[in-house]
Amino acid sequence: MIVLVIRTRKPFFKSQPGRLLLIATLLVAGGTLLMPFTPLATPFNFQLLPISFFLLIGIIIIVYIVVADTMKRFFYQRVKF
Repeated sequence: MIVLVIRTRKPFFKSQPGRLLLIATLLVAGGTLLMPFTPLATPFNFQLLPISFFLLIGIIIIVYIVVADTMKRFFYQRVKF
């Protein structure tokens, strides 16, 4: 998801990504979440995780996006090119 944040100088919520980038990002995220439910789960010994884990990961991702966007703004204020 961080690719959608760092791809532009604008705040990530004010700039729409390209259609292919958005599709690729959603496919990777969806595939990652669905992997434990596929036949590949057995050979790789994947386990189902508790919902609390996904909530924690969601919070970490949100904080990471906010920090990355803030640092991106700070960087572009300091560096002009």
